Amino acid sequence: MKKYTSSETTFPENSESETYRFEIKAYLKSDLAQLYFPCLSAEAALRKLRRWINFNPSLHHELYEGPEGKNDQIFSKRQVAVLVKYLERP
Repeated sequence: MKKYTSSETTFPENSESETYRFEIKAYLKSDLAQLYFPCLSAEAALRKLRRWINFNPSLHHELYEGPEGKNDQIFSKRQVAVLVKYLERP
């Protein structure tokens, strides 16, 4: 299991004794999508995450209202925080 650590934002996992930490930082879109959908391929996970984003107009607007481009390969730290706000941690 991967461990993500951050002194800024951590989320303990409830079901395991080992602590799982998710860091709010910039992620490749495909990497973040696979954290949300670990059983899917990178391409399928990214398609599914895009569907979730497009299904929620508030999330879509807040996610892309900043300086980041919709077609960028990376979600910025701000965008990851927005995703966690709407979708919770992966």
